[in-house]
Amino acid sequence: MNSWKMKEIIVMMMLAVACGVLYLGWSTLWLPISAIFGPVGSNWMFGIWVIASPLVAYIIQKPGAALIAEVVAAAVELFTGSHFGLSALLIGFAQGIGAEIAFAVFGYRTFNTFTLMLSGVFAAVGSMVYSLIVNGFAYYTTTTLLLTFSLQLISGALLGGLLAKIIVDALVKTGTLNGYAVGRQRKQRAA
Repeated sequence: MNSWKMKEIIVMMMLAVACGVLYLGWSTLWLPISAIFGPVGSNWMFGIWVIASPLVAYIIQKPGAALIAEVVAAAVELFTGSHFGLSALLIGFAQGIGAEIAFAVFGYRTFNTFTLMLSGVFAAVGSMVYSLIVNGFAYYTTTTLLLTFSLQLISGALLGGLLAKIIVDALVKTGTLNGYAVGRQRKQRAA
């Protein structure tokens, strides 16, 4: 179960790179959106920045998939010019660890809507821990901190975990993922 096949590594890299490019675009969009909603209100966007983890983990269903995918996506975001700089990579690592824990808790055997959304929530927790230590979030007022964290948790669950579930399920229906764990599961359920 733990050894990775070459095709799993390739699909993980392709999706992580695509997510990294998405993250860069999302980071660019963050600036005008935060001008409209403010730095706290714009946290509804957070979940997209953690979608690589549940997306890849759901397809491959192996230990390390969530963490590696998130770190690769964050590295792509960094090296393609994110204004967040090195922070993009470091926070990606924290988010990936959070997401990975959600799958580890269930022994990498349960990849349903709940665990995918939980991975987005745990990624938000990882992000918040990093931001409290490095980004000065500890200086926020309690209300600002709770609003920021709440929006990130909700967004991580919806735009991270749930959206990943919807995307992968749509791809599974096309048959393009038949050679991966998620596709094999669907075949077993249909039989």
